Amino acid sequence: MEFGYPPSAEALRAEVRAFLAERPPDTWPHDAMDGGYGTGAYSFQFLRALGTKGWIGLTWPRRFGGAERPMIDQLALMEELALAGAPFGPLAGSDQWAQSLIREGNATLQADLLPRIAAGEALAWQGYSEPDAGSDLLALTTRASRDGDEYRIDGRKIWSSEAGACTHGMVLARTTSATEAGSRAGGLTMFVVPNDTPGLTLRPIVSLTGEVYHYEAFLDDVRVPAWRVMGRPDEGFRELLKGLDRDRFWGRFCKPPALVRLLRLLREHAATTPDPEGDGTAPLLARPGAAHRLVELEAEVAGTRLLFHRFGHLLDQGIPTPYESALYKTMADELGQRVANAALDLLGPDVLLGGAGAPLGGAMRQLYLTSVGQTIAGGTSEVLRTTVATRGLGLPRS
Repeated sequence: MEFGYPPSAEALRAEVRAFLAERPPDTWPHDAMDGGYGTGAYSFQFLRALGTKGWIGLTWPRRFGGAERPMIDQLALMEELALAGAPFGPLAGSDQWAQSLIREGNATLQADLLPRIAAGEALAWQGYSEPDAGSDLLALTTRASRDGDEYRIDGRKIWSSEAGACTHGMVLARTTSATEAGSRAGGLTMFVVPNDTPGLTLRPIVSLTGEVYHYEAFLDDVRVPAWRVMGRPDEGFRELLKGLDRDRFWGRFCKPPALVRLLRLLREHAATTPDPEGDGTAPLLARPGAAHRLVELEAEVAGTRLLFHRFGHLLDQGIPTPYESALYKTMADELGQRVANAALDLLGPDVLLGGAGAPLGGAMRQLYLTSVGQTIAGGTSEVLRTTVATRGLGLPRS
């Protein structure tokens, strides 16, 4: 088995390193918070710079303005950015949105949005979850009704990541009753709604970090032209499911390389910082079991990285992944929590401090506080374990 990258990907890695060396990650302004998924903060300047390099549309077909390079090159790009701690938060989401438009969008949507996405000037948030629907997405109550050449949308969405930093929302709404559609999964339509549409209001939700990552969206008589339907009317849930595996893949692919960087910082700090509970000469790393625990975590991270590469290969080849997204997402999220807990045990409560004077520049604080909710977001670990058991192992549901 070949664990290395092909020449094209290695050449791209070198190009990315040179790009980052010319202007290091910490010199770019941040426009929205780091959600803790390994992709860093949102920096619009950084994203536009990636667009100028042609890296946003790296794998898109040429007829849509892309470079049509293989997925392995995109994996190399994302890994290098994550290893460096670059603020490329919206990059994976931009590609997911573009791939959906290429696959399901009409010609008007494609012409309007793909060039702007490629330039780093258009971003989308997901308007799926609702306050009263819990984990049951099909219980949504947001409705859209046809009115001539428009649709009128009324409803409410919640937990929409970085919605205030985006330009458009992908809003799922019921256009036909479940009874008429024949199932709860039928009768749902996906809409592309610009953030400046009258009637759309976004309310920020303050996270544990004190920053804003999620938003609540209120849609009150929001009117959008019919050409802003993504795919076919009443088939929006099908479109959502098509992108679910890729959403979980890209949502967690960068976590292993980001954890590599954080564990390196933690190891260096522990090896050079005197243990306050010791005699003043021995470093933190000399504590009983400390080095062993770090090695275990480093091995877990390396293994998880390879599993995500396998997952990426399956997606690229169109091979069914009935349980992989659930398994690897759960592994990555729980691994991030274990790394954060190890940092807390080793560094003490100071790890929760922020600012330049905090241990490791506050990096572990961000990981610790953001990792808490990640075993809930995108599917709880409990529900996803059931998916692995039933779809992966063939076990009965009860």
